Amino acid sequence: MDEKVRLWIFAVIFSVASYVVSAGISLGTAAYAASIFLDPLLNLTVPLLILSVGFQAINKRGGAFAIGLISAVLFALTFLFFLMATALVAGTLTEVSTYLLGYRGMKASVLNTAVYGLGEGALSVYIGALFLHYAVPILPFIAFSLVFAALGAFVGYLGQSISSYMIKSGLMK
Repeated sequence: MDEKVRLWIFAVIFSVASYVVSAGISLGTAAYAASIFLDPLLNLTVPLLILSVGFQAINKRGGAFAIGLISAVLFALTFLFFLMATALVAGTLTEVSTYLLGYRGMKASVLNTAVYGLGEGALSVYIGALFLHYAVPILPFIAFSLVFAALGAFVGYLGQSISSYMIKSGLMK
């Protein structure tokens, strides 16, 4: 199979899986209505873990951007335009990170997933607050940004562990 086709097929699979889990979590907990801070925290758990494994499964230049682009299209199709912007920014920032670190390995997985989590979490809080005509004070925003980055790093560690197991067992090459 051509490498570009494989990249896009994997990007679609992992983006759709992450989107479906994210929608289920958001709707199941009504987190979007409870707080602009709670919804990103919940969505940076299992959905981000799926994306972390996806980055490593694709393992090619452009993979993180492709995942961000497909995620943005999914958010646009469901009229979540502010999340579309966060997916594009997070995918682009993660792609830059992958150019420096690569896709696989503990350091790469932890940092790439932390970058995606920080970009998606912090930006969605900021844009969500703007929609509510609420200015987020700088200290809580910085604190939540650090929490998003730390959660992303932890999820990256879990993603590396899962991907490592999948590579050793032959499920992923």
